[in-house]
Amino acid sequence: MAFCDGMARPVADGQIPRMSVLRRLSAVALLVAVYLPLPRLLSERAGPAGAATRDAAEAAWVLGLTGTIIILVFAWVVVRMSGPPADERRWADRLTLLLRPDSERLAVGLGVVAFALAAAIAWFIHGGAPTSVDEMVQLAHARALAAGTLGLPTLASGADVALQNGIVTDDGWVSIYPPFHTILLALAASWGGHWLVGPAMTGVATAAATSVGQRLLGELSGRILGLLLVVSPYWLLLGSTHLSHSTAAAGIALTAWAGERATRQEGWLWPCLTGASIGVAVSARPWVGLVSAAAILLVLWRRPGLGRRSVALALGGAPFAALLFGWNQRLFGDALTLGYSRAFGPAHGLGFHVDPWGNEYGAIEALAYSSADLMLFGIRALESPLPILAILAVAWFRRPLSNGTALFAAWAAAAVTANALYWHHGIHFGPRMLLESTPAWLGLVAAVVGTALTDDSNATEARLGRTVLALTLIGGLALSPLALLQHRSARPTPLPAPSAVSEGPTTIFVHGAWASRVSGRLVADGVRRDSIETLLRRHDLCVADHFARDRESPPPGLRFDPLPGSPPELRVVELSPGNVIRVDPSHSPDAACTRQARSDRFGVLELEVVAWRTSPADPRIRYVRDMGPALNASVLDARPGPAYVLVDSSPDGEPRLFAYDEGMELLWGGAAGR
Repeated sequence: MAFCDGMARPVADGQIPRMSVLRRLSAVALLVAVYLPLPRLLSERAGPAGAATRDAAEAAWVLGLTGTIIILVFAWVVVRMSGPPADERRWADRLTLLLRPDSERLAVGLGVVAFALAAAIAWFIHGGAPTSVDEMVQLAHARALAAGTLGLPTLASGADVALQNGIVTDDGWVSIYPPFHTILLALAASWGGHWLVGPAMTGVATAAATSVGQRLLGELSGRILGLLLVVSPYWLLLGSTHLSHSTAAAGIALTAWAGERATRQEGWLWPCLTGASIGVAVSARPWVGLVSAAAILLVLWRRPGLGRRSVALALGGAPFAALLFGWNQRLFGDALTLGYSRAFGPAHGLGFHVDPWGNEYGAIEALAYSSADLMLFGIRALESPLPILAILAVAWFRRPLSNGTALFAAWAAAAVTANALYWHHGIHFGPRMLLESTPAWLGLVAAVVGTALTDDSNATEARLGRTVLALTLIGGLALSPLALLQHRSARPTPLPAPSAVSEGPTTIFVHGAWASRVSGRLVADGVRRDSIETLLRRHDLCVADHFARDRESPPPGLRFDPLPGSPPELRVVELSPGNVIRVDPSHSPDAACTRQARSDRFGVLELEVVAWRTSPADPRIRYVRDMGPALNASVLDARPGPAYVLVDSSPDGEPRLFAYDEGMELLWGGAAGR
């Protein structure tokens, strides 16, 4: 029987053994990734990120192994007790409601449902707010674009607005991210709808994937793909954030949709749209967008007509290439240099090397991280008690790939391969870097479900397989609401504001951590962020502070070797709840360092938490980093008018606003001196 709704294509006799071996090896590799605890290979040399990934994968491995045993035993009992059904009609015959709507209308309808569900999650689960620092920083940059500037304007040296994951340029502070998603956020932020960008892109990706799935996987399996996407907690949770993954996912799904149309319809329109779709993906997330799109087109496009399609493809992608190259040239000094490399240097690039945090990323780490991604995806994609990728691997091993599933398999494999060559993986709401390939993986799962529903065999093995699949999907549906609710976060409390701002431009200094002040100074001076990170992690903070204050006469013994962790002689000290620093007990801090440390005793509130909520277009209130009385003076000179200090000093965790002199007295012991 065909793997997917009768879509299998005959192959030449000489090709069968080779394709069969490759397919089965891929299936075995997938099973190994899901069930063998390869993430344990992440040793200390992988650093804190490796440890966090290892712990998350270990929990998923235990859940998956336990769930597999429970589901298999329960399914065997059900099959043995129930016997063959008296009604031998195929399950597909009962799905007339699912098969009734028009294909394109159904795809659009499921896209609308995905948008509505993701928007509800963005508002009621995430509180309409970013869920990570990456989102905060990109949204802060988007607000600057919405205000009509390329970057967040500085008032003094640049340290006053230097946020994480960004650099200070002639245009002000800018984030390191590619342009397209940032521009979408800016357009939406101009009318307060920034939290709807992710849901909108998730809806587009769902509609496009469902449409192409119906064409390539068959009507039934394609529609099941759409249903799986709208019930996937992982797809909706990550798709409802401000992260650029959702925009890249939409671009890649549109590439598959338009590329498939281009194979059936003559003319320049569809190849041009394919090129534009690739442009969307690449200008949002360059590496995974490029690799995924290439894999899709290698499967879809064959001669004849490849030359014409390639020209049209280039025409469609040209505006996005111009946008990306122009953005890089203006903000980062070179058309081919991404913001990541400009801020962190070559250590942020692809391949096996030491990452910007001094951690080793080699072939072993790539294998372990990739296995962790697949292990987590197998559980989190549908919150299924049995890893959904295990069912896919077994079906893949037993049945040959069809034309349609070949495209989805190439799409899925491209994402894993691309991410294996990149040192950062991430476990935000699951395996963050696999979001763009979620429609591909769930498309393959949908093909398995479609085959099971059209299989009228009453053999014990077939009935056991259908029962295992049914219990897995039903269990996932039952657990999904709990997965969503456990990520619920409180809506951000309103920022305290002065009672009157009509006296003139008002400046509010946000008091963050001592390490942030040191980092802000160095970023403003053009020091690369990988060097800053090494400095703060491997030296006494007072020594780092000396270096930031006097770059011409650095303290002796400074080293910027990219080594993991921190030296054993450094001791961790908590200055205020959640605010820790590293100190060398043999080093005696001077008066300036003592003052810096004392200023943090009431608590800290990082500027990133505030900046995404404020607009540079508002002439009345401007939020900047509190750098201490001496450095604040240049900001006050540039922006005369009332000034305040925002301090996280109240017992209930809500920040309080102090008049500037009062705040300086409270934190720094007065407004004079350094």
